[in-house]
Formats: sequence, C-alpha cells, structure tokens
Amino acid sequence: ILREKGADALSLRAIAADVGVSHMAPYAHFKNKKELMQNIAADGFNELAERMEANSQSITNARQLVLVYGATYIDFAINNPQLYRLMLGQVETFGRRKQNTEAGIQKPSVSNELEECFNRPFVLLRSAFAKGNDNREEVAAHALGAWSTVHGMAALIIEGHISIPEDTSTEEFLIKTASYARF
Repeated sequence: ILREKGADALSLRAIAADVGVSHMAPYAHFKNKKELMQNIAADGFNELAERMEANSQSITNARQLVLVYGATYIDFAINNPQLYRLMLGQVETFGRRKQNTEAGIQKPSVSNELEECFNRPFVLLRSAFAKGNDNREEVAAHALGAWSTVHGMAALIIEGHISIPEDTSTEEFLIKTASYARF
C-alpha cells in the first residue's frame, strides 16, 4: 500500500482489507496508525543500515567506505521513495511534535525503537569517518556534512528536481557532485 499509494492511503483498516482479515485484526499488532508508521520507518532504517553493511563488507579504506555508504543511501531512497519519505518524516504520521526548548526546534515524539533504528545508518557513516581520525568533533562534523549531502541529493532526485545521468553510477555521481568535500 505504501509503495503503490503512499502514506496517506496506509491505515490499519486498509491493511486489514488488503490481507483479507477483520478490520480489527491489525490492532492486535499495533495500537494505532502512529505505531504502525513508526514500525515501518524503523524497519526502513534497519534495512538501509543492513544494505550499507552488505555493500561495504570488503572495504577497509575510509574514503571508499564513505562513498559506498552515500551511494547506498541514495539508491535506497530512489528505489523506495514512499518509504524514504516516511522514514525521514517528510510525511507527518508520527503524531504531535514536541518542542525541543534547547535548540528551539520541533522534534517528533517517536518510540525508542525508532530513535535507535534512525541512528544506525549515521553511526555507520560516523565510524567510517573515524577510521584514522581521532578528532571526535571533526569526525562528527564530516559525518553530519556527508549525511546532509546524501539526504539532500536523495530528496532532490526522488522529487524529480535532479537526476543521475544514465551512463553514470550513483558512486560516480557522488564523486563528481561532492568533489568540493575533502575527507
């Protein structure tokens, strides 16, 4: 349902109808739509982290590792645009936002599981930048910059604002477009 019709069409009732069970059956697994959406998003982050790990098994070079992680992130978003939008909160499905008074920003109220899963891909990226660099602030800044870059690219690509040329791999595209970055 998410892939074909988007998050707006996804509901516990729609899932029940799709699989041919009572409209109350999904409530045995999820207490509400918010919990359903958070579970789907958590699974998405786990799948992304698993793909990042699988695509980098034989890589030891930090620069190549960062590149593979970035390309995997972008490819995941391209191949799963509705799930990607849900994961990154571009679809408001997690309920009320709570105010983070320290930073002055609003952050969705999410389950501990979703928070943990959300961090998995970033932890992998940060550990790649940490290979051979003991400066924690520098590592965190580089990882945040790289993550922001691939997130922005992925969002622009799936929304149709930019595209990767047909004869160019995602890794090649990243190298060309992020050549300003020194890591």
